[in-house]
Amino acid sequence: MSGKKHDYTDIVAIETELSGYRRGSLRATIDLIQNRIAWVDTHMWNNDFVRALSPDMVAYIREMLPETQLLSWASDYAKGIGNIMGSMTSSFPQDWSVAIYFSDGEVLKACGVSNFPQEWGTYRRLIEAVAKTSFRLR
Repeated sequence: MSGKKHDYTDIVAIETELSGYRRGSLRATIDLIQNRIAWVDTHMWNNDFVRALSPDMVAYIREMLPETQLLSWASDYAKGIGNIMGSMTSSFPQDWSVAIYFSDGEVLKACGVSNFPQEWGTYRRLIEAVAKTSFRLR
């Protein structure tokens, strides 16, 4: 671990996964170096894709990431405070995980079951804008 406090500009990739019992899983990997999104849907395998991202879309992602408060998720959930006050819950059990990759090689991870970070809706809408499809389990 570098000990450096990371900033949103240090992010090079983000991998986000949702999974649920008998509902399969969705994984979106946004690569800000290769300018692409990879999508894996285990419930509908014919929905898998890899798409190039335009420079404008990459700029939009970088602009919107701070609004998600994504960098606080890893520390909040590691401290056990990520599932209280203001978090969203789902109507059926589902796991979520986010891995944030930084330019120095460090990786921050956050995960939870059914309790989502307060800014999950903002983050989900960002993924949906990039992927042009819904990021919800069926």
